Amino acid sequence: MMRDLGEGTFGKVKLGINVRTKQKVAIKILEMRKIAMMSDRGRVAREIKILKEVKHKNIIQLFEIIETSYAIYMIMEYAEGGELFDYIVSKGRL
Repeated sequence: MMRDLGEGTFGKVKLGINVRTKQKVAIKILEMRKIAMMSDRGRVAREIKILKEVKHKNIIQLFEIIETSYAIYMIMEYAEGGELFDYIVSKGRL
């Protein structure tokens, strides 16, 4: 893993490299201790379910899920340019 890309309620997003393809990936690390409430677990489960089902050129693709007792690692497509939220704030809207 390389540098931090962002931080959220449940953990961090780091930049990684697929060692086989040399492709950059975003690794979303959701810490189990921060997903304590059942409602939060439901939100995380929904996000994963939706990302597994949706395939569209304008939506970040989920490649793989790795779950340990410490964290859920979501290996995702990497998109350069920063966070969408920051872009929307800077432009006022899309």
